[in-house]
Amino acid sequence: MNEPDDRSNPWISIPAAVYEAHMKSPSVLQQQFLGDVFRDVLDRRRPGAVAVLGCATGNGFEHIDPRVTRSVVGIDINAEYLAILVERYARRVPGFRAILCDIAACDLDPGSMDLVHCALFFEYVDPRIVLAKASKWLLEGGVMSVVLQLASAGQEKVTDTEYKEVLRPLEPIMRLVDPDRLSELAAGVGFRRETGEIRTLETGKKFVVAEYRLEGGG
Repeated sequence: MNEPDDRSNPWISIPAAVYEAHMKSPSVLQQQFLGDVFRDVLDRRRPGAVAVLGCATGNGFEHIDPRVTRSVVGIDINAEYLAILVERYARRVPGFRAILCDIAACDLDPGSMDLVHCALFFEYVDPRIVLAKASKWLLEGGVMSVVLQLASAGQEKVTDTEYKEVLRPLEPIMRLVDPDRLSELAAGVGFRRETGEIRTLETGKKFVVAEYRLEGGG
């Protein structure tokens, strides 16, 4: 695994235990939500090959059916997250790979993926870079699944939990992405949005869950 190019990215130094505890927190409730979203797209799309961008420690990977999905690539910038991911899931899928890399430096074989999954990932990257890469990695007709956080009244971008001080360095680099703007950018590299809905958690935070199909031109 290669070292990420941008060593200043705060995600590199967020401990896995803090990340997981924060996401499971009753005031956040995002671990179960994101796992359910990934399960749903796997069940409906039944992809043979999947790339998960910003995979962290593998939330939702337990739902991968190795009889259907024979190739899984997990990409993340945090080495500890990927070590945990490998320990938990590498034996489940024969074609499993973990790639330690920032997305700008990451390359996969063209046309090698049926599904590219990006859950709460676009908020921390340049969407144009991700869209250009996803459009090359997907087979024509392949799908990019996306979860975007929306601005929610009375809610901070990073929820205040007991882990807030450790997570505070993420606040300056987190930028909410307008779903319509993402759709415009995606259309420019050959994607058409097929589905999109707003989900509201018990905490009051809102998210867009959407899927984009690659129609060519990427």
